[in-house]
Amino acid sequence: MLLTLSNLQALRADVVPSLTMQFENAFSVKLTEEAKTIRDVLAQIDARLFQSYTRPPIDELRGIIKAGILAPEWEPLPTEKPKDVKPYVYEALLSLVLVHTQVATTASSLTPQILSYLLEQVSRDLLDAFKQRSRYTLASLMQATLDVEFVAQTLSQYATDRAGQLQSDIYQELDKGTDNDARVKLQSELPDMRAVLKRLREGSRSEFACFKKVRKPAERVKS
Repeated sequence: MLLTLSNLQALRADVVPSLTMQFENAFSVKLTEEAKTIRDVLAQIDARLFQSYTRPPIDELRGIIKAGILAPEWEPLPTEKPKDVKPYVYEALLSLVLVHTQVATTASSLTPQILSYLLEQVSRDLLDAFKQRSRYTLASLMQATLDVEFVAQTLSQYATDRAGQLQSDIYQELDKGTDNDARVKLQSELPDMRAVLKRLREGSRSEFACFKKVRKPAERVKS
């Protein structure tokens, strides 16, 4: 399916426009409507195949996230300062590593499109799961923030405006479920949380190295 998607991408971007132009030049005609019809048909086929490929990993990720956030053990003790993301975060990201490996080795040109789309879906699933928890203590606010930020930072190469908006919606949802005292205290905890996130990112560098942006030779020289 990935090869078919990749071929469709090439067909839509290069082959069909080139053939259309050659035909128009050869016979001095304009194929405006015909070309639009072909583009529309190819776009519909592409969308169906894309949804068919991404549906299984989306379903798996949704199950992982929902089970992780709604589990009783997700809630930290009120006096506890979270020092790690919850296991479901690692499980979800490792699932995405498998998708990345499959796409990158089969149809690498599709990697940004597919991973960006999956990041958007993960962000939506995080939002939906956090909505199902009614109240957030300071400890649970900190835990939720670590979980969301770790995902966002690890997959930052595939960030989109939509994913960013969903992540903002998550923080608004968390804010609805807490009180002013927890909000104020959370601000004072942010420097320590940034240090925790940095440590976690460094500690998981090898597991999630595939998500890191590959620097071009010119960029290496400049740095």
